[in-house]
Amino acid sequence: MASKCIILLLLMGPYLVAAQSYYRGTYAVNLASRFGGAVASPSTARAQGQVLPQTQGPPDNQRPLEEVQPPGNSQERQPQNPNSQIPPQRQPANVLGANEVPLPTVSNSPTRPPAKQSFKDRFSSKLFQPIASRSQRQNLVFSPVSVHALLGMIYGASEGRTAQELQQAGEFGPDPQAVGQDFRQLIKQRRQLQSAELTMASRMFYNKNMGGINHDYPEYAEYYYSSGIEPVDMGRSRETAGWINAWVSDKTRNKIRELVTPSDIDGQTEAMLVNAIYFKARWATEFSATDTISGKFRRGSGAPSNVAMMFNDDVFGYADLPDLGATALEMPYADSEVSMLILLPYQVDGLAQLEQQLARPQNDLNRIAARLRQETVTIRIPKFRIQFEQDMTEPLQQLGVREMFTRSSQVTKMLDRPVRVSKILQKAFLNVNEAGSEAAAASYAKFVPLSLPVKSREFNADHPFVFALRTPDSVLFIGHVLQPTAMA
Repeated sequence: MASKCIILLLLMGPYLVAAQSYYRGTYAVNLASRFGGAVASPSTARAQGQVLPQTQGPPDNQRPLEEVQPPGNSQERQPQNPNSQIPPQRQPANVLGANEVPLPTVSNSPTRPPAKQSFKDRFSSKLFQPIASRSQRQNLVFSPVSVHALLGMIYGASEGRTAQELQQAGEFGPDPQAVGQDFRQLIKQRRQLQSAELTMASRMFYNKNMGGINHDYPEYAEYYYSSGIEPVDMGRSRETAGWINAWVSDKTRNKIRELVTPSDIDGQTEAMLVNAIYFKARWATEFSATDTISGKFRRGSGAPSNVAMMFNDDVFGYADLPDLGATALEMPYADSEVSMLILLPYQVDGLAQLEQQLARPQNDLNRIAARLRQETVTIRIPKFRIQFEQDMTEPLQQLGVREMFTRSSQVTKMLDRPVRVSKILQKAFLNVNEAGSEAAAASYAKFVPLSLPVKSREFNADHPFVFALRTPDSVLFIGHVLQPTAMA
């Protein structure tokens, strides 16, 4: 009977973003060479100089991984004393990975440093277009980084053509360990997101009645992706679905309560890999609720609708992009490197054309962000709230990820037998309001200058636009708005 592996990705998008990373502790692991290399243990890493102060070498994610003896060597895999004290590892000098562009603070500098391409950013742009093209009549939000991390976990457990397809579509390097190290640093980016909350969590549920797990995979998944491994009885579909949904609900602050149903599970289901991301934060420059008024939102040739239009005036990142036929605005979140980038087409019906252009390598979001200048901008943006579910199977197949969904799948290192992926599902939720957080009703006093500069840009998002919640290295959420929140 053909192997069957259902992989479900849950994405919970917040009210506005930022960071308490899901973190299971820092430890290094011995992994068999069958995973494409090995990660040194803490003592070995220190002996080999893999964890060094920032002044003594590059950060962990830029340092090549050293080979160690496979688990069969008893000298390398001594039992760990639970009462022993394990010295904490240093945080890597660069917690966002090897490919990020540091997001500059507001300053008098007219432009940003030149953009550097990120493999995560490139993947986000590639995946966005096929999903957006199918959602031209509804609001859209999903998490590219969650899908990307999931593919990274599968990439590390694959070989042959399956691994090649994942590598090409995911823009991955040839070493799965190096890819995993980069995602590990992203999950640990707590230092950059001091007053916001970011949770990225993964867990693999496998059918204990159909065999076992590859004994190396739990360490690999835990170390690089903070992913737990849990055996379940897939034959008891209702009980197992409830268990999975309870875990998802907990990780997403009860925003996603039913990711799977009993009909998604049966006795032949070999595994489910679930990923959740939750982000919540406040704007660095909050909107005043008293300034939110009814405004017209135009969409195509239809009659305009009355929506709750927020107002602000301050210094923001701004750029006119005639080559894209759009204007860009960036609004940062408080005490974090996360921001919301909005791309507003010049034309009311220009959304589809803009989204097609964003799929081109020269138009990735890092390059666009590098063109922003800090200017005084008067902005009007509608409140919006989005719930969205997306089967990622077809969009990924369009990117060339095909074999892992077939009986020829070479996902060989996850369980103790080859498996195939039957489904990748993501559910997302996003709520954007004046405060940028669930505490939207909190009172505050906003102090502004007695007079603003005479020259002020205007940004009026009164027709469909693209948005992205992003760090300089990764796109946490991306989507478009066609139907904002109606004015009460």
